[in-house]
Amino acid sequence: MAFDEKFLDELKQKNNIVDVVGKYCVLKRRGSVNHWACCPLPGHSEKTPSFTVNEPGQFFKCFGCGRGGDVITFIMLMENLDYLGAVRLLAEWAGLALPDDDRDYKEIVKERSDRDRLLALLKDTALFYVRNLARPEAQQFNDYLAKRGFDRKTVTAFGMGASLDRFELVNHLRSKGYRDEEMLKCGVCKKKQRVDESGKDTGYIYDDQWGRLIVPIINNLGNVIAFGGRLLEPKPHFGKYNNTQETSIFVKNRTLYNINNLKKLKHTEGISEVIMVEGYMDTISLYQAGFKNVVASMGTSLTVEQARTVKRYADTVIVSYDGDGAGQSATIRGLEIFQKEGLNVKVVRLPEGLDPDDVVKKYGAEKYTELLQEAMPLVDFKIYNLKNKYNLKDTQSKRKYIAEALKVISAVSSESEREDLLRKLGKDTGTTFESLKRDLDKSEGVDVAPAKKAESPIQVSDGLKNAERFVLCAMLFNKSYSKSFNPYTINFKDPVHIRICDIVTEYREDGKEVFPSTVAKLFSEEELVEYNAVLASGDNIFGFKSEERFFEDCLARIKKDSLTADLKELNVIFSQETDVEKRKQIVKMIAEITAKLSK
Repeated sequence: MAFDEKFLDELKQKNNIVDVVGKYCVLKRRGSVNHWACCPLPGHSEKTPSFTVNEPGQFFKCFGCGRGGDVITFIMLMENLDYLGAVRLLAEWAGLALPDDDRDYKEIVKERSDRDRLLALLKDTALFYVRNLARPEAQQFNDYLAKRGFDRKTVTAFGMGASLDRFELVNHLRSKGYRDEEMLKCGVCKKKQRVDESGKDTGYIYDDQWGRLIVPIINNLGNVIAFGGRLLEPKPHFGKYNNTQETSIFVKNRTLYNINNLKKLKHTEGISEVIMVEGYMDTISLYQAGFKNVVASMGTSLTVEQARTVKRYADTVIVSYDGDGAGQSATIRGLEIFQKEGLNVKVVRLPEGLDPDDVVKKYGAEKYTELLQEAMPLVDFKIYNLKNKYNLKDTQSKRKYIAEALKVISAVSSESEREDLLRKLGKDTGTTFESLKRDLDKSEGVDVAPAKKAESPIQVSDGLKNAERFVLCAMLFNKSYSKSFNPYTINFKDPVHIRICDIVTEYREDGKEVFPSTVAKLFSEEELVEYNAVLASGDNIFGFKSEERFFEDCLARIKKDSLTADLKELNVIFSQETDVEKRKQIVKMIAEITAKLSK
């Protein structure tokens, strides 16, 4: 959305940059126009002030991290907002209507005042619940927290509390001057509808969370906007979890639980990825276990708004929903939303029937770290879930699985990734790569020539380079027969071949499995031409019984070529050498190589 200069000038005038920046750090005036501070911007920590704010010019500049701009830029950086979001926030602070807002100034000020009052009510409610935990009547809640393994530091950090009675909160808020309609408007209370015989309203309001452990839901600005409640023991007709109803302040599908702490983490340490779980109890458990970069989606439905919020903090999201069928199905439904918003999406495979909290409690943080490291890319996870739906021992079921898997693979744009997926599919189903590739091409309308029949499907390559390509291809696809030899015994000459050899060797030394699609990301577009040629060298070889023999033939060809080159070099050296003893040594070496070549 574009704003005219007149509106932006007024917005900046009513949001003096010194006042706005002063909300985030302590500014000290030096000279007549500049204010200085240690840089408050995310990702930059310093002990000597290099951050300056120029009041006449209404701009900021950090000479340490190099970032600078006006008040809108500052809010975008500090609050992780896009341009429109920053303008809206500043307009709200200034009591200004956006250009497409037809309300007058008095309406805007009143709405701001009403909103501030509701936020104050929510904060007072949170403090009331927190104080309840210290009461003798709350012992069962403290016992439950101890049983779950939550220490006092964690309980305090997340503002956890308890609701002990149906009417205590109502009376407390009334005593602070809040009206019943305000309690209803922000969702902390509900009304029991009741009408007597005369038609008089005899209904009453009550705490909708009574009898539950309370977890406040806080937005990225640090405001309490809602509450989640959990029953300690099952009760008939009552759900285990109960969230505040949606209000003008709390919109569930736009909210991420723990976003306030994620924001702090980005400011202090930086974030490369965000872990997404289903609920606040999983979030709190992982946070205490050391996984600070975690948020919850407030339910199983992932939304565009939530994806865009995550994108402001990191480019990668690791979805870690429950290991049961319902949780995994919900994960699948939301994955595309996050990917469409430009996020790199990975999915954690949790043990069946366990949630993240269970894994940490039962197996420890180390196990959960392993699961995060093994998180699957979106497309792999889709195929994994398809595979679990079909019985691959049944021919008809296996064919259906192949057909469904090919539909998923057809959506992948990277050719190297497609090859990797097709080979995995072939391995799972006992189907050759060539037939799967033809079926995939047919499904996409690509003309496919019928495969030519030959007496022997495998023929030794004529060129040295083709032999080197196949050896590397077998290494990339983790062929068992390729693991018993030292690749550094081969003197690769092509720069791409040398890099592949180094990468695969490094993976093996670290005990990691090699994935061709992952390795492909390490090469430039120009290098990918040769890399893809390496991968393609196995197309007509893999899947046949004689592929191991072909590998040995390739090694023999490479070895022979290397010995021939050595022999040629020694003959040149012999012809130039004049020392008798050295010539005798060279003759001996030539004889040894000649003997090897004759075998």
